[in-house]
Amino acid sequence: MSSPSRIAQELSAAKQAWNEGNEGKARVCARRAVAAAAEAWSAGRGESPGQADAMAQLRRIQQQDTFPLSVRQAAERLTTAVTRRHEAPFTTDPISDASLIIAHFAASPSTAECSSGDAPRQGGTAETGSPEQIDQPRILVILIMGVSGAGKTTIGRRLADVLGWRFVEGDDLHPAANIDKMREGHPLTDDNRRPWLERVHTVIAEQVRINQPAVIACSVLKATYRAMVEEGCGHCVRVVYLKGTADVFRERLIGRRGHFMRPELLDSQLAILEEPADAVVIDAALPPDDIILQIRRSLAL
Repeated sequence: MSSPSRIAQELSAAKQAWNEGNEGKARVCARRAVAAAAEAWSAGRGESPGQADAMAQLRRIQQQDTFPLSVRQAAERLTTAVTRRHEAPFTTDPISDASLIIAHFAASPSTAECSSGDAPRQGGTAETGSPEQIDQPRILVILIMGVSGAGKTTIGRRLADVLGWRFVEGDDLHPAANIDKMREGHPLTDDNRRPWLERVHTVIAEQVRINQPAVIACSVLKATYRAMVEEGCGHCVRVVYLKGTADVFRERLIGRRGHFMRPELLDSQLAILEEPADAVVIDAALPPDDIILQIRRSLAL
């Protein structure tokens, strides 16, 4: 059985066991999925994984500083024993941890792939484009959207840190004229937003081109805005919509310091907001850790 098939089979079994309440079996299958991904990654680098079992593979990941902290922490959670009551001392499920590690292996080019100096292609080698041992992750960009005060930056940064992905603050891509206008209390027009949206699209397209995942915090309130930034890349982009009430958002904005977005502009944002029909919708009032967990479960990360 090929590595992608083994990985998919073990993850599927883990999800089924988890849904049935069998955490022990879910953890075993999740570990096996990671082991299969690690073996394929080592083989792609011309290394022999030896006869190490799943637990040994996970401990090896924990001990290597070359792996991102989030990956090593996920490996640690997968090797941590549950209590006598069969409960784990953390909230993250094993499928999410396994998926995080597998995604890292998939996004990390092997030595053979990079020997020619070309960027690795999604799902193929630099030379032929033929399928690799591990399929590349289909999600390359997570777009965190919502009005000001929804928590886009807070959630985006935390999610990127957990996944070991790049974080991009959409506000930083605004032209200076836009920032000055908002600081003075004037809402932006579509014409004002166009150069900003073009910059966001450029960032997304570049992340997809180089096959490196990123989390982007960006309001993109209208459907046309979202279509513009996703153009040509929609198959790799997933939208997370932080939904909430005006009262919650306004309270947060009033308490925020040092940001150019003034609280009185909230009403103008709510007036043009077009809620997405195909996004992961999450209550913005939830604690950040709960939001992160919901995102990862919804997107199988």
